[in-house]
Amino acid sequence: MLDACQDAETRAWVPLPLPYTRDSAEFFVRSYCPHGLASHRYTVWALHLATGGRMLGALEVRRDERAGSASLGAWSGPWARGRGYMREALVAVTRHALDPHGLGFDRLNWEYVPGNESSRRLAEAAGFTFVEGIRSVVELHGEQREALVGTLRRDDVGL
Repeated sequence: MLDACQDAETRAWVPLPLPYTRDSAEFFVRSYCPHGLASHRYTVWALHLATGGRMLGALEVRRDERAGSASLGAWSGPWARGRGYMREALVAVTRHALDPHGLGFDRLNWEYVPGNESSRRLAEAAGFTFVEGIRSVVELHGEQREALVGTLRRDDVGL
């Protein structure tokens, strides 16, 4: 976790505390993640190979204000990029999030900040579609940025 969050590409697109320290990583793992589960507001998964080893990345599903809707976010460590791990994990998490017997959402959203093309390609590979008129504003490093919003619905994946 700590190593991945030192990476310039990760830091460019993920709203992390600066500097990102060991205390930051411990807070994320020991407090932030458990709080999400306990509050039922968000769920965070750590991505690892089935055989174990170094953390490859993380995925988060966060309940939106709209009933039945959630947003997703993900990042990969530089050692895991371009190998298909995140795509495989994202497909599995989206299916679980949309499954009535899983998290039970009807709709998932993915915010893509122009310039982060790997984010858009990842979302599209998992089935998200982007329509030019659907936008949001996100805060990234203290700056308001416009984002395109991709969607994936339960019907899109046949659940």
